[in-house]
Amino acid sequence: MKNDRNEEVQSEDILIVEAEIVPNGLGGWMIRCVNKETNEERYCESIEEYSAFLNEAVYTTQKDNFQAVWLDSPKATPQMIADVRAKLMKFYEGMEGG
Repeated sequence: MKNDRNEEVQSEDILIVEAEIVPNGLGGWMIRCVNKETNEERYCESIEEYSAFLNEAVYTTQKDNFQAVWLDSPKATPQMIADVRAKLMKFYEGMEGG
């Protein structure tokens, strides 16, 4: 695997964060995240909370690289998945100044 500087990265230097979309019980969605290094689990109600969890996970484990792994989300509806995808794209476009 290579990082954004096209340098080889060893697997032990990569933090894995798993995520899946789950219903929130109110007709909406949450993102269930697990930091695989610490096994910390958090339910994020927005893309901003998800991004903050990723940043916090990288900081607490002192890893220079991370990989977000999206798991199948069998409890989520296709609309929930589409909504999360659209909001993720908009969030990251905003971060890049797009």
